[in-house]
Amino acid sequence: CGSSRVPPTLRGYDILVPGQDSQSVELARVMRELGYHVRGNVKGGSRPTAALVHFLFAEPGPDQSTWFNLRLADTRSGAIVGVASVQLDSLLTTHHARAVAAVNAIAAPGP
Repeated sequence: CGSSRVPPTLRGYDILVPGQDSQSVELARVMRELGYHVRGNVKGGSRPTAALVHFLFAEPGPDQSTWFNLRLADTRSGAIVGVASVQLDSLLTTHHARAVAAVNAIAAPGP
C-alpha cells in the first residue's frame, strides 16, 4: 500500500464532497485514491471536516485562460484550509485529468 499524499495541514480532516455531478464524483474518487478520508454527507460529532468547493473561472475576453479552482473550508470555522488552482489546457479536458491535477496541486508548496 502506498503512502498517503495528504498534506500535513489536512491530515485528520474528513473531506466533504456532497455533489453528485461528474466532476465532484471524480474529485472524491481521486482524493480517496491519494489517502484522503472522503464523505458524501454531513455527520455530527465527527472528526474535523473540510467542505470541498470547486469552480471554473476566466476573466472576460476571448484570449483569457480558464482556471479550475478548489477550496477546502473548515465546516466549523469557515477558514480555508486548502486551495488549488490549475490552468485548463488541452491536457486537462476530462473530469479525471482535472481532478488529478487539482488534488495534486493542493499538496504542492505555495509560492
